[in-house]
Amino acid sequence: MIISLIIFFFIIVFIELYFYVGIKKALNKKSRLIYIFTFLSLYLFFIIYSFSFEISSSSRVFSYYLTIIFLFLVAKTISLPIILIEDLFRLFSFVKSKIIKKSRVNLKRRALISKLSLIFSSFTLPIGFDGIFFGKYRYRVINHVIHFKNLPKKFDGYKLIQLSDFHCGSLENKNMVDKAIKMINDENADLILFTGDFVNNRFDEVKPWVKSFSKLKAKDDMISVLGNHDYGDYQRWSNKIEKQENFKNLLEIQKKIGFRVLMNENKHIIRGDENIAIIGVENWGARFNQLGDIEKSIKNISDKDFKIVLSHDPTHWERVLKDHPKKFDLTLSGHTHGMQFGIEIPGFIKWSPVQWVYKYWAGLYNHKGRYLNVNRGFGVLAFPGRVGIWPEITSITLKRSV
Repeated sequence: MIISLIIFFFIIVFIELYFYVGIKKALNKKSRLIYIFTFLSLYLFFIIYSFSFEISSSSRVFSYYLTIIFLFLVAKTISLPIILIEDLFRLFSFVKSKIIKKSRVNLKRRALISKLSLIFSSFTLPIGFDGIFFGKYRYRVINHVIHFKNLPKKFDGYKLIQLSDFHCGSLENKNMVDKAIKMINDENADLILFTGDFVNNRFDEVKPWVKSFSKLKAKDDMISVLGNHDYGDYQRWSNKIEKQENFKNLLEIQKKIGFRVLMNENKHIIRGDENIAIIGVENWGARFNQLGDIEKSIKNISDKDFKIVLSHDPTHWERVLKDHPKKFDLTLSGHTHGMQFGIEIPGFIKWSPVQWVYKYWAGLYNHKGRYLNVNRGFGVLAFPGRVGIWPEITSITLKRSV
């Protein structure tokens, strides 16, 4: 962890110094001083704030502050190739001048390149601000129709809505959230399934949204499981009892909204003499706590049952579930948010930096007829916006193969 932080620190220092060296030709002496003072102040305040305050208690302020730093870093990073190309050309010219003694070359950086770097880097900022003010509310319904040979006949055409990662502590615009809830209800789902992270840290983040989320409706039931943020592990508590009370209150407030919380449990949805099993495990992640107990969760589940697993972190499917002898038909996860940043053009490109961390990070995956859907999330965390990876409402229709 310490080594990773040191590497990260040196990367940031490199970006900042290399960018400054690249653009200083376009700045006069006064502008250079203002530039240096501004960005030194930004980072100094970040260091002081991190060590002096409890970040989680004012996470919204801190997330917007981090966003400013993040947007400027991205802006600078995408302009570095322009500076690098010129530096490579200057290096080539220098080597050439040494080989061919008579050749004379001007190795000074051109002001035009510095100006182009500034202009090119500025394109990132409006895209980032669009993501903060508008992108995080571009809710979309993504439809999947999945065929199964073992789906009970009476569940042919059964519709699931998967939601994930509300992160209520980061929600702000009630009108847009209510609009998304109407989009969900308009799907007229048989079952609503929520795959974890109701909050960032504390149960009271949900209080302003109880009325809105209580409008959610499904024909049969609404079922949820817990994500890594729902346990309060990223909050400083005065004592263990306070943390336990927070957790208890979160479970109660979910029930008040209308969700049945499964904690290493299962529930059968019954239609006549047929049923499907909904299996809900606690959070299990390769990089986070591993409280999920799939063996406990599938007690009283027969091999013949059609099985849907709710597990917040897709690494659980990757490491445990996809080759499990019980043959889980469909697993629903969230957690990754698609990093809230990437490029998606259906049928052409699907990319996000999060794929360097998570093999299964967004959308529908098939492994030997066992499916995983990773929802891109409803809310946001840390970066208070979305660029290219929009908030998702997943509609899944189960079909019986002939």
